[in-house]
Amino acid sequence: MTRQQHYRGRTDGLLSALNPRDGVLRRGVRAIRTKWKIPLAILLRRSARLDAVIGVTGSAGKSTTCRLIAAVLEANDVVHLGFGINTTDGIRRSFLRKPAKARLWVQEISGHEHEAMKASVAFVRPTVGVVTTIGMDHISHYKSREAIADAKAQLVEALPADGVAILNADDPLVAAMAARTKARIVTYGRGNGADIRLMSSSSGYPKRLAMRVRLGDDEIDIQTRFIGGRWETSVLAAMATATALGIDPLAAAKAIGSVEPELFKDQVEVHAGVTFIVDALKAPYWTIASSIEILAAAEAPRKLMLFGTISDYRGTARTKYVTAAKAALAEAEIVIFYGPQAERVSRLVAENRERLFTFDTFDALMAFLKETLRPGDLISIKASGIDHLERVMLDYARPVTCRTTNCGKIFACNHCKHLYGEPPRHVL
Repeated sequence: MTRQQHYRGRTDGLLSALNPRDGVLRRGVRAIRTKWKIPLAILLRRSARLDAVIGVTGSAGKSTTCRLIAAVLEANDVVHLGFGINTTDGIRRSFLRKPAKARLWVQEISGHEHEAMKASVAFVRPTVGVVTTIGMDHISHYKSREAIADAKAQLVEALPADGVAILNADDPLVAAMAARTKARIVTYGRGNGADIRLMSSSSGYPKRLAMRVRLGDDEIDIQTRFIGGRWETSVLAAMATATALGIDPLAAAKAIGSVEPELFKDQVEVHAGVTFIVDALKAPYWTIASSIEILAAAEAPRKLMLFGTISDYRGTARTKYVTAAKAALAEAEIVIFYGPQAERVSRLVAENRERLFTFDTFDALMAFLKETLRPGDLISIKASGIDHLERVMLDYARPVTCRTTNCGKIFACNHCKHLYGEPPRHVL
């Protein structure tokens, strides 16, 4: 038995012995059990010897870009990939799982606050910095896209002189970061001046995103497993990183083509003859248009769109929800809003009684869908993680037990013990 296993066993025993009401004490024991990893990670990072450390930031596409870059690098090297949990402590804990032989590290870096981003960059110490795009995520904290860009720019500012900054030339706020780094610049985008240039692309379910990319005098075709043009940025960023690291472009394109969409991020599944396009972890308002574009380009006898909670916007909630509803009604036969914000579109329901519906409980929503969905339908789900609308697709794959409307959990349903077991009793 290792020291780590011995230590965990002793704290597990202590937790079991505690009265369930001793909340403060239980949280204290858990903190002791987890916090010791942070100084250990800092110590190991200081002594780690890596050939390249690729940090990826931006408002969207970070996780997918990391996964694509890792797929490109894994053909010849052992890679440590960190994505998903991108808090400073989350990055540190992830580093403890680095394979002993890994000489390359690809890490998603973000931060809800300027100082959190600074701390993450200081720990990672990137030699290559990739920036995707600047959107409206966390706008309530940063107040402006310029302030968001200022926080993200810390990644390229930290790069060494012999490092590489991979920048999105199509986003002015990202392109401007070239002036804030001493590293070599490699750009990607649609414009003529981009080093890695998108020449053409096509997508429309059941077809997947296909792209033609120019690198110098050569043009390369990339067939991906993704749907929708919004994933072009991640693919281009991965190709630009491959080029900067001297990887054969054809090999990079092949590796990119093998990567499936991340779970619940434009994931496509077909169950009981119904096609589900599930984007259920984040729903910032600025991404609603591209979600509707994916629905519009898809081929299906009948299209439906289901919205959960929309986030990260300025202005009134009613205006944003009504705008989203009208845009979706132009492309879908049936549009549904779910959750506490669904009433924002109530004024439109009277004008669209056969096409626009709202539900405030998960039971009512599922009852409607079971009566409405039929083989051949395509339903696009756009929601925030707090809505747990991934359950809709999961229920069609295998009936779920949990019908909770508001569980308060921050992780996706596939990780929850209540999904196919007894639902939590303290919530509706």
